[in-house]
Amino acid sequence: MANEHIIVVDDDETNVNLLKMLLEMDGFQVTACKTIDSAKTEATAETKAFIIDCYLARGASGLDLLETIRSGQTKAARDTIVIMTSGDQRLREKALEKQATLFILKPFSPTTLSQQLTQLIKQGSTNG
Repeated sequence: MANEHIIVVDDDETNVNLLKMLLEMDGFQVTACKTIDSAKTEATAETKAFIIDCYLARGASGLDLLETIRSGQTKAARDTIVIMTSGDQRLREKALEKQATLFILKPFSPTTLSQQLTQLIKQGSTNG
């Protein structure tokens, strides 16, 4: 599981840097992005997962990035793990309809996030 590439997308600098630090402590290689455009630029065929906040700056929606990934408009695989996060429970259904792998309601435990991410990556490596 060591060094799996993860992209964290959140416009809140404190959140994105904290998640980056904690996930790196768990052995992930993390790229922190504050915008959809930077996340699309940073995505590669080696990207194992995205963790995306639903609400981004200037009215941007993380759900748009999810659709972009699923439609094959990034260098990441269409079936890359995408974990959507939000403090708004009402977005769970939308995220799952748009094929998010998982929806996590904020606030969440970074330890729980890391464990779920590790589990999803292990499942992916045994399924495909």
